Amino acid sequence: MNRERDFYRNMRDDARDSINEAEVFDVSPPQLTVKPNYVSAVVWTVVVASVVCAIYTGFLMFMFYEVGLEEKLKQATSQAIYNLESRLETQNKEIIRLQEENKKIYNHIKFWAPFEKRLPPGIKETWDLPFYGVPKYEFQSMSLTQEADLCLPFLE
Repeated sequence: MNRERDFYRNMRDDARDSINEAEVFDVSPPQLTVKPNYVSAVVWTVVVASVVCAIYTGFLMFMFYEVGLEEKLKQATSQAIYNLESRLETQNKEIIRLQEENKKIYNHIKFWAPFEKRLPPGIKETWDLPFYGVPKYEFQSMSLTQEADLCLPFLE
């Protein structure tokens, strides 16, 4: 019986509490938590990217063959090679001409060089009267030679 009395007492207390307090009912729909599927996202991204790349590549190859770009590139490279070869030939002829001219200049400078420059190193020429009569040649050691030899190394 105590049990029944406690039940009614609790019911009465709950009814009294519910009258005095306003009860708030939540009528909003429950929030759905969506878990992203990363594997599916990656697969779809790869599929879309490969389809777009395939279409774009096919379009580019079609335009490449339609325009005839390969033939134009071949012609341009052959023309560039021909121009380069002709320029090298003209430059080679110019270099040969300049070498001959340098030899002429070298011979001219050698002809007009002072007389002591014509002698090999270590030999000195002495005159009784300067540049009159027959000169005398004196041998000197190499360490005593003070004058530099006339040297043009690129002509040989």
